[in-house]
Amino acid sequence: MSKTKAIANDIAKNTNTQRVIFKILMVSLLSLSVVYIYMIGSITFNVIARKSLENTERMLGSNISNLELTYLSNMNEINKTRAATLGFVDSKSNIFATRSINHVAIR
Repeated sequence: MSKTKAIANDIAKNTNTQRVIFKILMVSLLSLSVVYIYMIGSITFNVIARKSLENTERMLGSNISNLELTYLSNMNEINKTRAATLGFVDSKSNIFATRSINHVAIR
């Protein structure tokens, strides 16, 4: 008789071994079921979060486009008369600070 047949006959005759194997199989089935439910729930919540982020991205892109249009229209309105109405004045004498470089430091 081969070794596998001997083990099979031992399992068939011994009820304690059958109970241990049944308990191991049931615990494995239960743990795999819990892992499966967790994975399905995780996938579902990730899909919902992704759709929410896509909607937020779409709204932010729309806001950016509106701000760019406002910026461009305001840039076209800038001229000397508009600056004068806002209180800006022309500078009559420009003063610049300069320095003369007569020597170079070498390190």
